[in-house]
Amino acid sequence: MGRDLTDELHVLLVEDNPGDARLIRHHLRSDTSSTFTAPDVTHVETLDAAVDHLATADCDLVLLDLGLADSRGIETLERLNGRIDGEDIAPLPIVVLTGLTDDETALRAIQQGAQDYLLKDHLEGELLERAVRYALERHRQERRLERQNERLERFASIVSHDLRNPLQVAQGRLGHVEPTASTGKHLDAAVEALDRMEELVDDLLVLAREGQTVDATTGVDIADVARSAWRSVETMGSDLSVEASGAVVADTGRLTQLFENLFRNAVEHGSTGNQTQSGDAVERGSTNDADLTITVGALPDGVYVADDGDGIPESEREDVFDAGYSTNEDGTGFGLDIVREIADAHGWSITVTESETGGARFEIRGMHLDGGD
Repeated sequence: MGRDLTDELHVLLVEDNPGDARLIRHHLRSDTSSTFTAPDVTHVETLDAAVDHLATADCDLVLLDLGLADSRGIETLERLNGRIDGEDIAPLPIVVLTGLTDDETALRAIQQGAQDYLLKDHLEGELLERAVRYALERHRQERRLERQNERLERFASIVSHDLRNPLQVAQGRLGHVEPTASTGKHLDAAVEALDRMEELVDDLLVLAREGQTVDATTGVDIADVARSAWRSVETMGSDLSVEASGAVVADTGRLTQLFENLFRNAVEHGSTGNQTQSGDAVERGSTNDADLTITVGALPDGVYVADDGDGIPESEREDVFDAGYSTNEDGTGFGLDIVREIADAHGWSITVTESETGGARFEIRGMHLDGGD
């Protein structure tokens, strides 16, 4: 559990210059605010001594000089991290200290997990106190996120194995049951319920395991991805019009999933009453008999997916991306939450508004299409 700033903190100072060590200890003990309890400081001069201390004593934070007698430069931080992992020492926040003004080294230190990078020539009490405060809080939040991710992974394993297996057994058994006049409707209801459970399992696994991550990204044609997604959706006679063009850097699989979920949401919530056609590039379905037309159009910095259905009331537009929210009793309520997760993972934004024909229009911005019209 993270320590409060009012508790006595145990700080390990790894510094081989006695003068710098005395100055840092002075800043920590006498130049701090009334809300920051001066920490207990243990001073060592080498990397080996630091690891030995961490292996035998509790410590809340490390102040690490990159220029030691037994290690120099960014390698000092890398070696300390490696030794901590090898000795099975609990992760803890590290604030790097250096006498060199080097932006590249500072960036590499942060990339290697340092919470902050401080120049010793510019060091003073208030700055050091703030660095310690922020490092402790950031580390606390990182650990909390790691624990949440571990719980999500355990949850995903339970959903994937412990729920999916009996679900498949039930579906298989029902497939061997011959319906009769009296049992047919009950069997149909049971099959529908199991199918819905399977959809829920699939959506929950996507949210739990993929979250806001993307795999390798590459340049993909936005129109090709949209058409590929359309072919995977039960369109129920609806039409697709693709008016956007150009390339976007994305995880192809997750971008396809984004379009699939938006198309599926439009089809499931669309109205048969509005037959207005949008665009002239109909991809599928009958122009005369289509229940719905869905358009993928271009924005200055992205694309939109619009339909000519009933639309989403303004009072509900802030809620549609919430997990579990659905106005369709047969829907899982996770489709648009997954869409938002995919957009966030790519650094895009997504909002919902009204289309020109009164239907729903989802706008995805920040894509930076290359070569579009």
